Amino acid sequence: MAALKLRDNMDFDCKATHQHVKSFLPSYARPRFIRIQTSLDVTGTYKQTKGKLVEEGFDPAIIKEPLFFLDDSKGYIPMTQDIYNSIAEGKLRL
Repeated sequence: MAALKLRDNMDFDCKATHQHVKSFLPSYARPRFIRIQTSLDVTGTYKQTKGKLVEEGFDPAIIKEPLFFLDDSKGYIPMTQDIYNSIAEGKLRL
């Protein structure tokens, strides 16, 4: 998962992000989930705190911020409860 904070008045471009990731990262390094945050929590040394992100995982019932899933055939699509359930049940493999 990658957690991003966008600039003010900027929207997440699913297609452009998918093209960029596909062009510059090998398949094993591409983030399967992208979470858009309103602010990034950092430590005193400006390192991103990840504990809360790890606890919340990728369940859209828990996360209220925009969350996108990398579908290999469609690119980044909004994460839904159906996708989450398919992953949890093993029907959709990561």
